[in-house]
Amino acid sequence: MKTVLVVGASGFVGRPLSKALLAAGHAVRCLVRNVAKVQDLASIGCEVMPGDIADLASVQRAVNSVSAVYIAIHTLSPQPGSQASQGFMDVEKTGIQNVITACQSAGVGQVIYLTSLGISPGGPGEWLRGRWHTEQLLLHSGLAATVIRPGYIVGVGGRGFDTVVGNAQRRVAFALSGDRPKMRTIALSDLIYYLVGVLGEPRAAGQGYDVGNDDVLSMNQLIDTTADLLDRPHPVKLRIPLGLLGAFAPLLDRMGKLPRGAMKGIVDGVRVDMIGDPQPIRVLLPRPLQSFRQAVQQALTHE
Repeated sequence: MKTVLVVGASGFVGRPLSKALLAAGHAVRCLVRNVAKVQDLASIGCEVMPGDIADLASVQRAVNSVSAVYIAIHTLSPQPGSQASQGFMDVEKTGIQNVITACQSAGVGQVIYLTSLGISPGGPGEWLRGRWHTEQLLLHSGLAATVIRPGYIVGVGGRGFDTVVGNAQRRVAFALSGDRPKMRTIALSDLIYYLVGVLGEPRAAGQGYDVGNDDVLSMNQLIDTTADLLDRPHPVKLRIPLGLLGAFAPLLDRMGKLPRGAMKGIVDGVRVDMIGDPQPIRVLLPRPLQSFRQAVQQALTHE
């Protein structure tokens, strides 16, 4: 039984991914900053190792004797210590370079990196361009690398989904976007299926895959459909002016202990469509995907 490392195992995707890998018969090692947050994973047999992707030494210890590494991190989130003063893409780029260095030295067979739809070298913001560059850094590292790009992920615990559910339950909804941009949706369980499915798949080496179902929706549609499923009236929607939010972005970074530029990265991210082309991975890993409505019903039932 080969060991698989999950970087970011305490997160929204990393936690169910770790459980799914364990259920599939893999030995799972989890690299996390706070061991207390993953006691549930330790209790079911995951090996928990304290460390930080920003610390090369801890990454080198974590990749020792593993066959594959998953990277499921989100640098648009609060960061500890000195990292909070770094640029948010500096945190991610440093982390990815540390994984590449450690995996090259240890001879790790595969690295699977979770990013997002909508990123591009010519995107309108640092987050969109920066994540594209980190993808390229990994894909051209000489490692057997696979990139998975979801759009809007439907699952309890996801910030985007929890925000939509909260808005759907109110009479007045506040959102960063309205009828545009459009976002391809995917159930968390379907995303996990793809992440586990590319493990050990030689055809996935050196590839980046857009993933999602056939529902491409706006924020207004996400909120209204969720309200329907909750048997609630459609809320009145008020859009938060992006220019105003951008002006206060540095202050919001400091208040939220976010890495420098993170809030502006969030604002930039809602300016572009997240659609992509999910057909290539559907050929590789065929599976009927849940629609947005089915995914929301599943998530609400689980909650």
